[in-house]
Amino acid sequence: MKRFLLAFLTGLVLAGLLVVTIQKGTSTTKQGSKRGGKAVAVAVETAQLKIGSLVDEGRFSGSIEAASKFMVAPKISGRIKKLFVEIGDTIQNGATIATLDDEELLLAVKQANADLEIARANYNESASLLAISQRELDRVKTMRQQKVSSEVEVENAQAAYKTREARHQVNKALVTQKEAAFETSKLKLAYATVDASWSGGGGQRFVAERFQNAGAMIGANTPIVSVIDIATVTAVIDVVERDYFKIKQGLKAEIEPAAMPGEIYQATVSRITPMLDETSRQARIELELQNKNYSLKPGMFIKATIIYEVHNSTTIAPAGALVRRNEQEGLFLIDTEKSVANFVPVTTGFREGEFIEIASPSISGEVVTLGHHLLEDGAGIIINGKNLPGTSTEKGKGAEKKAGRKGGQQK
Repeated sequence: MKRFLLAFLTGLVLAGLLVVTIQKGTSTTKQGSKRGGKAVAVAVETAQLKIGSLVDEGRFSGSIEAASKFMVAPKISGRIKKLFVEIGDTIQNGATIATLDDEELLLAVKQANADLEIARANYNESASLLAISQRELDRVKTMRQQKVSSEVEVENAQAAYKTREARHQVNKALVTQKEAAFETSKLKLAYATVDASWSGGGGQRFVAERFQNAGAMIGANTPIVSVIDIATVTAVIDVVERDYFKIKQGLKAEIEPAAMPGEIYQATVSRITPMLDETSRQARIELELQNKNYSLKPGMFIKATIIYEVHNSTTIAPAGALVRRNEQEGLFLIDTEKSVANFVPVTTGFREGEFIEIASPSISGEVVTLGHHLLEDGAGIIINGKNLPGTSTEKGKGAEKKAGRKGGQQK
């Protein structure tokens, strides 16, 4: 029991000493903060605000497509008799690509021509018989007027004439039918020669792909080769909604092929899709550019830069100088007379790489680019390791005290 009481009293004494010690330390700390003097300066790096031009632009990736591409296919079925082109060949408008076996087609033309001749002969015969019937009818009518023939003979002559007339009309229709059949057979014979034809200007084009070989049996509309036009090519890019509304037809763009770094081609926005894809939330944009030396090929990967707008004679700051304080975006502008950095809220404009436009207010001078995360409005600063007038640091005070002690020892 005595031991327990002794331990209890000892604990109370120690607790009292601890409370006294904490209070003393707190008092000492408060006294030290009061004696602190000037605020601690912050080492920073700065950059000069400049006046210049900034470009609002968008950078995209995409690919090259041919301005025109189509498949060359026969309109009839048959066996390829001869193929005249290979991959990479240049062709002119109307060039012959292939010919099909045409023996049956030639026989069909001869048969259709013979049928047409028969129909024309029948038509000529019916025309002669109709003329005879007409003369016979006229003769009977004349005799009836002279009361030589009866009314029955006139009626019979009229019936015979109408029969001849109807037959003549049938033969005339048969001639038209056989003429159409003859022209059809000739057209099919012409289809045995497969040509590559296009509208919208002449110029040469290229055979991009070949799908069939000579001797192959193919059906109607089966592709033989594909033909492309690369004198003018299309750069296709996909843009997100943020950039979509900045792009207008006629805007200029620069195209750089990934396979040819440093080669820049000038292009123009030619077509803009009126919708965004629901899956990717992107829109297709087409840019047209000339390819006079045919160096750009469909399928090539490219980088595109579209210039939206240019601002000249504007205030430019490093983008790294921007900070946020109290929900405001701004810069720390250096006041060399007071040796402090003042926070200035700003409104930004274009951003180009590492630089940003200061739209408002109109300011000039130096701004803090490194170390601003330690700054508040009106804080003292150190630039390039040197104190500005009116600033101090704890390290400086310690050095002064140490120097004073050394001086006392020397004395």
